[in-house]
Amino acid sequence: MTEEHFAGIADVSGLKSPFIWECTRFCLAPNSQACVAGLLMLAGGELMRQMGLSHFLGVFDARMVRIYRTIGSSPEILGSVGQGREQLSVGLWRYSEADRAQVLDRAGVSSELSEHWYNRAFGFDRELAQTA
Repeated sequence: MTEEHFAGIADVSGLKSPFIWECTRFCLAPNSQACVAGLLMLAGGELMRQMGLSHFLGVFDARMVRIYRTIGSSPEILGSVGQGREQLSVGLWRYSEADRAQVLDRAGVSSELSEHWYNRAFGFDRELAQTA
């Protein structure tokens, strides 16, 4: 989608890899609690870690730059168009254990709980399987 619809922002044609996934929707309900953004970012990071992904690519508006910084996971900005609130950017998030630790800390969630949530959604919970 980024290459097709947002080509004017950044040339991402060289970013073709099964280890780079595109995620252009980071949507929260208007009255979400402050922790929800961090938990959503944590889920994306857990998906990257468990699936062996190297990067996420995304398009976002200007206000998200501050939110990503607060969460502890800022992308490398590949290009931007527009000014002020109207600015749109294309960014690339690289997976790193250091970023994961920072997002876990800011979200107030343990690594074990994050892994448990992932296993419940996409795999199996080893501890639960051992009780069966």
